[in-house]
This record gives sequence, C-alpha cells and structure tokens, in this order.
Amino acid sequence: MYDIITIGEILAEILAEKKNQNFFELGGTLLGPFPSGAPAIAIDQAAKMGAKTTIVAKVGKDDFGLLNKNRLESSGVDISNIIETSDNTTGNAFVTYATDGSRRFIFHFKHAACGELGPHDIDDALIKNSKILHIMGCSVTGSPSMSAAIMKAIRTAKKHNVKISFDPNIRPELLTGETSNYFNEILESCDFLLTGKSELVKLFGAYQKNLLELLKKKDRIIVIKDGSRGTDVYTRSEAFQVGTFPTIEVDPTGAGDCFDGTFLALYCNGVDIKTASKYGNAAGALAVSKKGPMEGNCRIEEIEHLISENPSVEAVDIENPFTKLL
Repeated sequence: MYDIITIGEILAEILAEKKNQNFFELGGTLLGPFPSGAPAIAIDQAAKMGAKTTIVAKVGKDDFGLLNKNRLESSGVDISNIIETSDNTTGNAFVTYATDGSRRFIFHFKHAACGELGPHDIDDALIKNSKILHIMGCSVTGSPSMSAAIMKAIRTAKKHNVKISFDPNIRPELLTGETSNYFNEILESCDFLLTGKSELVKLFGAYQKNLLELLKKKDRIIVIKDGSRGTDVYTRSEAFQVGTFPTIEVDPTGAGDCFDGTFLALYCNGVDIKTASKYGNAAGALAVSKKGPMEGNCRIEEIEHLISENPSVEAVDIENPFTKLL
C-alpha cells in the first residue's frame, strides 16, 4: 500500500545563470542539469517527509534518466514504476528568469520519453492500493497519451474510493489542445485542490463562486497558495490562513510542489490540516532558497527548525463564506 502515487513527467532542467538571460542570445551560461518535473519534485518531497511513495513515469535510457532515478531513490521514492524506453530521450526543460520573478520555459516534453506514457502503462492495482493519487496540471497537458493515462488513473481512483489530489500547476507553454478539457473532470473529482491563486484566476476569473460550487458538490480541502502573501485553506467546516516564513529567494521553481508533497505526506500520517499547511509553507520557503528545482527539498527536521525559529507564524482562522450556504 502506497501513501501517495503520482503520474507524470520526469525531466532534466537546465537554468539560465542570469536573470533576463534570453535563449535567443549567444553565449549565455547555463546551469544544470537538475532532476525535475513537477510530479517528481512533489513525490520526492513527500518521500523525504516519510511517506511511502511511487511515481509512474517514463525516462530514456540515458544519463538524464539516471540522474533523476538516483535522486528519487536516494530520497526514498519507490522507482520500480519508472519505465525506461529506448525510443526517446528523457524530457527536459530550459528555464530563464526575469527580474519581476516570472519564468519562461522551453520544454522538450511531448515527443520525449515522458510524453510516451500512455494508458497501457497504468496498472489499476497500483492505483487501488494507494491512499492518494496526486496529479499535476502540467502533466495533463503534456501530451495526448499522458493525458489519457492520467484520466484512466483518475477514473480508477474514483471507482475504488482512492482520494485524488490536484494541483493545476498551469504552464501556458503546454496548455493547448483538447487535453486541457480534462481539467474540469479532475476538478470535479478531486478531494484536495492544491492550487496557486494566479492559477485559479486563469481557470475561473473571479473564482469565489466556483470554489463554493466545488464545496457544495463534495466535502473536500481547497488550498490556495499565494506566495509571499500566505496560504488560505477552506473546507466545508473551517477556513484559515497561514503566514509565510522568511527566506532569501534563489529559485522559485518547486515551492508549490514541495508544499503539496509535505501537506499530503502529513495528512496521510494523520496530522491535522492546520499543522500540515504550516509545514507546507515552511517547506516552500526552504525550497526557494537553493538553485535548482529539487535542490531545496527538505526533511521534517529542517522544517521543524525553521518553524521553531519563527513561532509567530501560525494558522489563523478567517471567515468562511461557504458555511452560510452549505
């Protein structure tokens, strides 16, 4: 029995050394490769928190695939469900940062090994024997076959009462084609919606009414991550906000994924959602302090040390606009 299973891309990530460094200019220094892929970052963090985890993904029979497998295994992830293929190389992402904090990606995804993942690679028994299936939106939009694989897993999870976690994690560079239509089905099905505020705006515009509808339809946990402005959490019975922890941001990639992995791992261990959210915020703060998408992943001792140094950061109850209408 796994605590958390995820399905999606494993990538090697290459970073521009300097901010505002464009890839169309000659001579820029690049950093990496780093192990990456949003579901891989999240499941790596969950494993570091002590959860029993695995990832279903495809990599090439190459050094980039080995880089990722070694990293995930060293963190405690069961890598036996990572499939090696000779047909394509491990996917990659090239990332450049702007001074305003925004990022631009160039992905080799759809026609890479990760994009080959398909419904035939999904073992129903693996899904049935897990507590939580965690899905990232960037994986849903990665390739048509990966979308089909994920939707098969979603429907299997629903059939067997496996909880579903969804982080929309929208990548505009990938949000094309009919695969984006799967978002609505996953939103309807999920038990945990772990989303960034900016992503909610992209999905719904003025999103408050949509969140109310989601709570009306199902008793679920909705987490709205808003970077340095903190995290809001809503259920049918409670609402609270968790502040942020001081950090020096070096690389913002992976912060939300680390929140997801931390929150879900603690939830599986019976920790209340206020504590899980606070630990998730601390994990996000630690994640951005190091260069590389997975290099800031941390263990519970590091999180507890950061929390002990910042006792004023707590979960504070806020007005729940949903309770009046449910």
